[in-house]
Amino acid sequence: MQLPPPSACALALLLAPTSAMQLDAFEKGQVQVGDATTPYLLLGPQTIEEGARYPLVFFLHGAGERGDDNAAQLIHFPERMATQEYRERYPCFLLAPQCPAETRWSWEGEAPGEGALLDSEPRAPMQGALAALQQVLRSQPIDPDRVYLTGLSMGGYATWELAARYPDWFAAALPICGGAHPSFAAPLSGLPLSVWHGATDVIVPAELSRTMVEGLRALGAEPLYAELEGVGHESWHRAYDTDGAMDWLFAQRRDPAAQLAAAARLLAEALAPEERVAFLGDSITQAGNNDGGYVDLLRDVIAEVQPGASVIPAGISGHKVPDLLARYERDVVAHGATLVYIYIGINDVWHSTSGRGTSAEDFESGLHTLIDALQASGADVVLSTPSTIGERRPGENSLDEMLEQYSAISRGVAAEQGLVLCDLRRAFQGQLELQNQDNVERGVLAGDGVHLNPAGNVFVATQAARALRWGRAGLVLARE
Repeated sequence: MQLPPPSACALALLLAPTSAMQLDAFEKGQVQVGDATTPYLLLGPQTIEEGARYPLVFFLHGAGERGDDNAAQLIHFPERMATQEYRERYPCFLLAPQCPAETRWSWEGEAPGEGALLDSEPRAPMQGALAALQQVLRSQPIDPDRVYLTGLSMGGYATWELAARYPDWFAAALPICGGAHPSFAAPLSGLPLSVWHGATDVIVPAELSRTMVEGLRALGAEPLYAELEGVGHESWHRAYDTDGAMDWLFAQRRDPAAQLAAAARLLAEALAPEERVAFLGDSITQAGNNDGGYVDLLRDVIAEVQPGASVIPAGISGHKVPDLLARYERDVVAHGATLVYIYIGINDVWHSTSGRGTSAEDFESGLHTLIDALQASGADVVLSTPSTIGERRPGENSLDEMLEQYSAISRGVAAEQGLVLCDLRRAFQGQLELQNQDNVERGVLAGDGVHLNPAGNVFVATQAARALRWGRAGLVLARE
């Protein structure tokens, strides 16, 4: 699907006097990612009460505001949020990074085949914007359950892509006069969305938003959609009015249970009537079979939606890749598994501290052997990276370097074998960036920094459901 280029959002780069005064309300900052510098504007609440946490609105501007002056992105939405009326009505933080000239936030217009786009790295400007978001989350009193995403035109495209990449980060998304690849619909199905577009927009056709909304509704989602008759490209004026989407936006809260429900239902609907889904791993997967564990959460939905399908729990405490090789036939193949989720690597790394770990060479070769054998039995395989050993920021946990090495091995094995990858390592790092603002060692997603607590089980179940659905639905499409 070839998407049209975003609007230039034509405007003068010289700020009007009113905007210049509003600019004084913003703190200017910048982040460095590689050789690139991303400037940003940050507006805080007028009053910050001790111990309170506030919503954050993450705004992505249009093409006309690109540059490096750290001022052009003020217009349209940030300048409105800086007015006294909006600051009183919506006390929050507003973050507005600036995209460099001659480039774009997202990959619109360059979308490869379904599913492939979200497996690629974000474009450099989006990586810079995300680094700015992470910096602000670390330094300001933000409510992690009330982080909102919005953007217009070029930023509308980016809002769709960023929300699809990280649907668990945001409480809601408000894409305006943008567009997206249809494969973005599935990961967005549990996220509150309000989509706005002008019916007579000739720069970014309303059909792009309409197609996404129709795709989401076909998956059972309920996005709000406003297609404005007689309005062209500047639909953001209506969307950002107080009688537009603003009250709705600030009423939303992040809802992991809704994300899981949507992901698990889509997985169950993609399964064959007599599917046998095996979960092969260590103590995390063994505990995941208990009430409220990640395997149990998925089993409940599969049983409801696809009663002929079944789940095969195959986790054993302390196990590593060599242990899986010794028992996969008994615990998985003998039970007729047709789809296998492998979640392994924690003990291969963790036990290295006592001399009982798995060498990198044996870890890699063992994964290849295991996957080859499972595929030879007729099963399809989804491979996960190991998640976390300690929940502090990257590089601050004692085994982070080794865990990154083994996660990279899992990614490479998945790529070489053509498998769907569930990158729990990256997913955990992103989620902890949002939720672990106090940088504690444990207790956010894992009670002891390794084994999942209730929130962690919901999170892993959601990630596994998305990967397994793509593993099953994508493979079925390929065969057809």
